[in-house]
Amino acid sequence: MSAVFKRNVIFVITLMLTFMSCIVLPLFSYLDAGLFNSLKMEGAVADVRGYDFSDGENLSLAGEWEFYWDKHVVSEAVENAQPDMYVSIPSSWTDYELDGTSLPNGGRASYRAILENVTTTRPMVVSVRNLPGECNVFIDGEFVFSNRSVPEGKIRMGREVVEPYAVPVSLNATQKTHEVIVEVDCDYSGGLTSQPVLSDYNSYQNNLMTSIALRFILIGIVAFFAVGATVLAVMRKDISDQLWLILLCVIFIFRMLISNEGYTVAHNFFGNMNYEIMLSLIFVSTYIIKLCMMMHLVNVMGIKIKNITLTLISVLFLVCAFVPYFTYDYIYVSEAYMWIQSVAYAFDIYMIYKLSTAVVRKKRFASLYLVFYCITAAALVTDNLYLCGYISGNVSFIMPFACFLFITLMLFVHIADTLNDYQKAQKAAKLETELAELNTTLMISQIQPHFLYNALNTIKYLTKKDPQKAESAIVKFSGYLRTNMDSLTQKDPIPVEKELEHVHNYVDIEQIRFGDRLKVEYDIGTVDFVVPALTIQPIVENAIKHGVNQRPEGGTVIISTSETGSYYIIRVTDNGVGFDINKKKDDGRSHVGLSNIKKRLETMLDAYIETESVIGEGTTVTVKIPKKEN
Repeated sequence: MSAVFKRNVIFVITLMLTFMSCIVLPLFSYLDAGLFNSLKMEGAVADVRGYDFSDGENLSLAGEWEFYWDKHVVSEAVENAQPDMYVSIPSSWTDYELDGTSLPNGGRASYRAILENVTTTRPMVVSVRNLPGECNVFIDGEFVFSNRSVPEGKIRMGREVVEPYAVPVSLNATQKTHEVIVEVDCDYSGGLTSQPVLSDYNSYQNNLMTSIALRFILIGIVAFFAVGATVLAVMRKDISDQLWLILLCVIFIFRMLISNEGYTVAHNFFGNMNYEIMLSLIFVSTYIIKLCMMMHLVNVMGIKIKNITLTLISVLFLVCAFVPYFTYDYIYVSEAYMWIQSVAYAFDIYMIYKLSTAVVRKKRFASLYLVFYCITAAALVTDNLYLCGYISGNVSFIMPFACFLFITLMLFVHIADTLNDYQKAQKAAKLETELAELNTTLMISQIQPHFLYNALNTIKYLTKKDPQKAESAIVKFSGYLRTNMDSLTQKDPIPVEKELEHVHNYVDIEQIRFGDRLKVEYDIGTVDFVVPALTIQPIVENAIKHGVNQRPEGGTVIISTSETGSYYIIRVTDNGVGFDINKKKDDGRSHVGLSNIKKRLETMLDAYIETESVIGEGTTVTVKIPKKEN
């Protein structure tokens, strides 16, 4: 199966699962909003006979309601009011016409419905969640619920309200019908776009307090994460790489405070700003959250996206985020936002495609990134639908929980990378010490007294017989010594050409000594790689000293370099006496040279050595260096 095919399969499956999640996640609202117990009222009348609220179940009051435009029936004590029309709830009144004219964004109205055969004796309340505008709810003329607060001392919709609250009402069991009226006041939106919900008062309060508590627990944890991510970034000196994660935490906290249950607590901190205006900030923060997620993944995954593309994504996201804010006078903000959501969806598909590619390439944590990004993207879509009134149940917990999981994963990866870097630093420090010791050992083993004596005696002999050749031998001998001494301080690999120069110096000296008994051939196919210092020369020395030099007639040493798709290859071959590679040589010497070379090659380049030898025919030593390390 090709990589492209695997990538496409993962991409398609993940995209389908994400789309399905956008459909399945709203079903969680059934557990809270009572959509399984949803009334489809007709003619603004609902029969609730048989509904039991003792287990904390809710009853969604969806369907036809009487609609009274530009009046608050209860607050203004309007007598004998006649409905202007019947409207379907939830919906925006901008979808309807009155006297042949479409109703505008902003305005005020009342909605009325009749509940028949309510038998419960428990304290009840009718609440309206997540409505952009302000509303008061009355049962039989008695105030039971308000969804917004105003600055202390100010009058709103005829009542003085300091903070959002619900008031329990005990319904008269002998009364067959109960009147529910919802008064709405909007500056920019279109009325009752959320379903009123009839529920047990104690259950309503418990659910509300639980939601608020969970929301602020998440805020506290994410704030701690933001501080932790900042500290780790400063320690690692990569604050710019982690900036998007830190910004994601900050924007997430801000959004948690200004939306849904968070705003019921934090409204005073924001000066009791009109929630319809605050709604635009919620939409803006949603886009920025998604932008932060995408940009952080681009950084940590090393996803290759052109700078112009990243700039275009950022600008487009911010433009889309602020579009609803400037369309209040022309179109309902939620409707505008839903239209431009297609931009975010397009980039979600693009990111899923890129992450699917990363999974196929087996990049670190790529599978986790893909799964958590898809979950978070689906949760954000669900939350947008909820904010825009398309989901009536309370699913406000889905987005915070999904984003929290995503942030937790990112921080986990950040911590794992920090620990990995720390371990690498410790290992590097240890390896640096070991390599220094190995270099010293190898240098000492290479500069052996017998070689020095032999080389100096050869030069002494040449000074009388051939002074010019003696001078050349001195230059090569000094170069040989200099390279060995330099290896003491050489921490990094060197170009193979430099190592071959050292080989030439050594071989030339030996050829002066042995004359025609020693032949050395070079077959250099590539020099585009590096090797540790004193890597090839000791192998050539072994081939000469323990191979061809053991034959009375001498022999030939061949030094070659080549490359394959995965490796650079160095091969030293001699036609000397050979040896049994399975038998340990017992000649009283330490033989530190070859084992030293093996360890340094493995440590520095993840390379390895293969040795083949046939007694009486010769030996071949092959060094294979992975290209990825070079």
